[in-house]
Amino acid sequence: MVAFIVAVLIFILLGGAALATMAIHARLADHHRSDETNTSVRLVATLFVTMPSLLLGLMMNSAANTYVAVDRNLHVFATDLILLDRSLRPLGPSADEPRKRLLAYVEQVLNDVPISRASAVSERLLDEVGTSLRELRFDDEQKVALWNDARSVYRQAVQQRWTFVEQSDGSFPSPLICILVGWLTLMFATLGFRAPRNAVVLSTTVAAAALISAAIYLILEMSTPFSGPIQLSDRPLVRAVEEIRR
Repeated sequence: MVAFIVAVLIFILLGGAALATMAIHARLADHHRSDETNTSVRLVATLFVTMPSLLLGLMMNSAANTYVAVDRNLHVFATDLILLDRSLRPLGPSADEPRKRLLAYVEQVLNDVPISRASAVSERLLDEVGTSLRELRFDDEQKVALWNDARSVYRQAVQQRWTFVEQSDGSFPSPLICILVGWLTLMFATLGFRAPRNAVVLSTTVAAAALISAAIYLILEMSTPFSGPIQLSDRPLVRAVEEIRR
């Protein structure tokens, strides 16, 4: 929702800046409309085009890296859950309780909205998996080794869980967004300077403002992979539930 509001505000600023300079150009004094002034404005506009392109490229690269990293860690987390279940199965009926709690935990994670949110219920269920796992006792050396392996996988799953939870709440620094919006606003203001006021120019300017705003909206949404129109699939966790139920 925040990204959408930011995109709408950017669209209003960009379109308004261009339309405002179109409207006031005819009212300016003659020396403000001279060829020398127009040449200087075009030179400055070239710089305005370069800097926003660099900033947008940096933001896109950062958002894409965040999206890919969270997706990779989500798959690793789901794999750890499956491996934990596979480590518990050879321990026999005594491991039924940890397995049951593990299944309840994964099902709860799928019910969390978004799934990256560490709700109180899911945290409690994950702690219960560890508690029930620690309470197991075995005399057989082979089962003790398997039990230690399961505890190691559990610790790895917990670590991976918090890794992708923290990564999924990515955001861009507000000063960076403000600088980008400032550059884009000035760029559109220079584009509107001395531009002819006709339907073609107006529609092109509005369309450009809309497309740039939409691009920024998608970049902001990519930095939060579990919300908005660009979301990671929960298929890895669904597959984990299917494997644990077998």
